[in-house]
Amino acid sequence: MPEPVNAQIIDSVLVANTSVLGNAPAESQSVTLEAAAYSISLVMLNAVSNQYAASQIANASVVSTCTGILKAGAS
Repeated sequence: MPEPVNAQIIDSVLVANTSVLGNAPAESQSVTLEAAAYSISLVMLNAVSNQYAASQIANASVVSTCTGILKAGAS
């Protein structure tokens, strides 16, 4: 025959289960928002990197053009 379980133990287990079920929607939403924030940060990092690369290409183009002008003027 099973032994009776203390009502306080049953209550504490029910409270823990209720807490887990109550927190689940908020935790899943926070994980989703964190993933979205991380994705947006990667997009912004990529945009900054591309802008820097375009700036470097523009600088190289200006230097090349100026070099050509100076060589043409020297001859």
